[in-house]
Amino acid sequence: MNWIIIGLLAVVFLFETAVALLNRKHSLKPIPDRVKDVYDEERYQKWLTYSLEMQRSSLFQRGLQLLIMIFFLSGTFAQLEQIVASWTSNPILQSLYFLGIVQTSMLLFSIPLKVYRTFSIEERYGFNRTTLQTFIKDLFMSYLLTIMLGGLIVASINALYLKFSGNLWLFIALTWTTIAVIMLLSVAFLGKVLLRLFNKFTPLSEGTLRTRIDNLASSLGFSVKAILVMDASRRSTKSNAAFTGIGKTKEIILFDTLLDKMSEDEIMAVLGHELGHAVHKDTWRLLAQQSAIAALYALGIGLVLQNPSLFTVFGLSGVHFGFSMILFSILFEPVSLLLGVPLNMVSRTSEYRADRFSAKHTDPSWMISALKVLSRENLVNLNPHPLAVLLYYSHPPMNDRIQALQ
Repeated sequence: MNWIIIGLLAVVFLFETAVALLNRKHSLKPIPDRVKDVYDEERYQKWLTYSLEMQRSSLFQRGLQLLIMIFFLSGTFAQLEQIVASWTSNPILQSLYFLGIVQTSMLLFSIPLKVYRTFSIEERYGFNRTTLQTFIKDLFMSYLLTIMLGGLIVASINALYLKFSGNLWLFIALTWTTIAVIMLLSVAFLGKVLLRLFNKFTPLSEGTLRTRIDNLASSLGFSVKAILVMDASRRSTKSNAAFTGIGKTKEIILFDTLLDKMSEDEIMAVLGHELGHAVHKDTWRLLAQQSAIAALYALGIGLVLQNPSLFTVFGLSGVHFGFSMILFSILFEPVSLLLGVPLNMVSRTSEYRADRFSAKHTDPSWMISALKVLSRENLVNLNPHPLAVLLYYSHPPMNDRIQALQ
């Protein structure tokens, strides 16, 4: 059984590597006519070399993570269980220490690659604006939040298991409820709080752009709590915009890089797209979708915890809640890959719909121009392989989006 699970990890890695290589080969084909003007020859060659370096870095990181996990599965988890058990007899603390050590180990191994990606690849291609001080601060804050918030979630579900382990379906129902509530709070409040820990936000200054945004939102009967500019340029030159929050907590966020690189008409098109998501209640659709996935998570965790042989085959003394989280993530990975196909299809459909909404309430040419700016500035792949799109793309390829607008 243990080699079957390790084999599953390897098969998923090999499959995703094959898809990445197919995508790379396909991207070298002639660029579709609709997006030929996105890159000039120099910029196109820059994209080719950038994407190749990023792909190599990503494959190396995933391969390293695979080797580390195989190392842990080949007896190290059993030794770790004994070590942690010698520290405390509290089962919840045992799970937290166990997962904390694994998470910290993975992070330490990933740091050199993060440094290389940020200060070598992103630096050489003109994207990086992160200072070493900001990088270290971000790394520390991310780690601290992962340990604190992740630990709180794990401890809560572990407590439910200890109390309701004799009633599988009640445990699954309560676990699902816990995860769903956390997701709702994250979208409504927590996400905005976390963003403010890493970035500074200032209200969009008065002027023609602010007036046009207010007028567009008002014409659609839409109330926006705030229009904020985020200091994204402190870390990268890449651009984006987003809607955050639900209900009365909604905010429009504009990257300062977006304001620097786009005309007012293009920015209005991007905002029209984001307003389209809000008007069509895509955030609520996403929440419902994630809630359904949370139910699968709860079911999967419950079933894993009901099978002691899944633990003893790896040398553990019996059911171990901390290890169940890791084991479940391994077993769910191929399921997640398959689930991504219909979920990404729904997401791509909502993106087309938001594009149409923007074109209707602003101007199609503005949206097309904005998409080309985003593609050029972010070095987007203009010719992805259809299989990569099917499996991983939550947004349609740029050529398809522009075709739908014409």
